Amino acid sequence: MTKPRTSKVTAKAKAIFLQALEETCSPGEAAKAIGISRNYAYDIRKADAEFAANWDKAIEIALDSLLDEAYARATKGSNEPIVFNGQIMKDENGGILTIPKKSDRLLEVLLKFRYGDQMSDRLKVKVESTGLSVEGLQNMSPTERASLTSLLSKYQGDENA
Repeated sequence: MTKPRTSKVTAKAKAIFLQALEETCSPGEAAKAIGISRNYAYDIRKADAEFAANWDKAIEIALDSLLDEAYARATKGSNEPIVFNGQIMKDENGGILTIPKKSDRLLEVLLKFRYGDQMSDRLKVKVESTGLSVEGLQNMSPTERASLTSLLSKYQGDENA
């Protein structure tokens, strides 16, 4: 097996690649930025340990940026146009009126990302405390599951029931 030729890519090109990778989190986009294929970029990564380490750092920075953006969208929201009667509302100067819209779903995903183990442990305790297996619950019909949920909620927290 021959070692891939990586001498075509200069130190400057590698720096541009890493910057693009940091900004996009996409090896394909970073490869385009310096005019090489994604596969060739991976070949360079395999042959150059320092480049591979810098690649990993760039990905970490990119993922941190994505996490920051997800947090901002979940807690502060992103501006969405105000629509009334099917029309986008505008101010007196013709500018589009917007309102920040938070994302409960994104907040849920972030919490699961951060506290996934703790959340799954709580679910496991709830399922195990019923004496049923997860598979048993999954095999129940929707009607049976609704009946069980109703019955369990009726006696939840009632020690004397």
